[in-house]
Amino acid sequence: MKKFGIKTYLATWTLYILFAFSAFPQLTITVMLFSIPLTMLGGWIFLYRGALITTAITIPVHFLLLTTYSNDPELILESFNPFGIISQLIFSCGTALLRSTQLEYKRLNESLEEIVHERTKDLEKLTQYLIDAQQLESRELNASLLKQPYSELKSMLATSELLKQRLKEANHPRLSDAEEISSIISSCISQLRAMDENTLNTMPHGEDLRTSLENLKKQSEQLYDVEFRIEDHPAWATIDDSKIRFLSEIIFEAVSNALRHADPKQIIVGIMQDSSATTVFIENDGKPFSFTTREGMGLPLMRFRASKIGAELSIDPSHTLSTRVTCKFASNK
Repeated sequence: MKKFGIKTYLATWTLYILFAFSAFPQLTITVMLFSIPLTMLGGWIFLYRGALITTAITIPVHFLLLTTYSNDPELILESFNPFGIISQLIFSCGTALLRSTQLEYKRLNESLEEIVHERTKDLEKLTQYLIDAQQLESRELNASLLKQPYSELKSMLATSELLKQRLKEANHPRLSDAEEISSIISSCISQLRAMDENTLNTMPHGEDLRTSLENLKKQSEQLYDVEFRIEDHPAWATIDDSKIRFLSEIIFEAVSNALRHADPKQIIVGIMQDSSATTVFIENDGKPFSFTTREGMGLPLMRFRASKIGAELSIDPSHTLSTRVTCKFASNK
């Protein structure tokens, strides 16, 4: 850019000198006035230094021009006319001020953009940290809630086994009751283990989207009285790998929120696609979503994840079913 400015400056000077010596003396005033845009160009390219140097150079150029075509001392002295020189300085320094202000504004704008970019990256890191912390807290809370009953049930099972052994040795008629109690306790332990394994706390990573959805369907139907339907569509296979993780988490969050708050009997996860956009939707027939209710963490998390893949997230509480969450993003070309 600097080299281009120097070339432009030198080319303009060359054209001005050629014009001045060819048009003088027929266009004397025009030639003298054209020096003002020349000094303005110097101020624009080289700022105040360019304005002063260009104005200073025009003086000997005008002197040489006038001495070449005239012997009149008064006319030659016009090359040192203070009014003309001051006019050149005013216009050129004004241009330099305008240019320097523009450059400073550009510098400040770039600096601000860099700061915003850095802060955005920091906020994204913080948001991801909060998401991970929330998921970890959920897992730890789930484990802590199940730990005590699991321990107590194991102790009860050991006691019941000991009771069975003693009753068997004594050939007691209530042995069958003790065996039934032991069987019930064992069943409770098995159900507790299944709950620990299948509780909806995080969407599994490292799986393809279809597998993740099938696992989510299985877990949802095991833990809740709900019908979970995944609509078949070839568009599932076209989703870019870079979007799968965030899209899986959005679907998981929408399903999890519906199960916790809407008490649905049916959940449908589907996809629509045209030449420009792909839309994934999650519908449930439970209680309608209320925008007047205080917003928790679910919606902000879904919006954040949607922004990571350039998607648009929306919620329609007045759809055919009670609530539809849609995530719309550009289709792969």
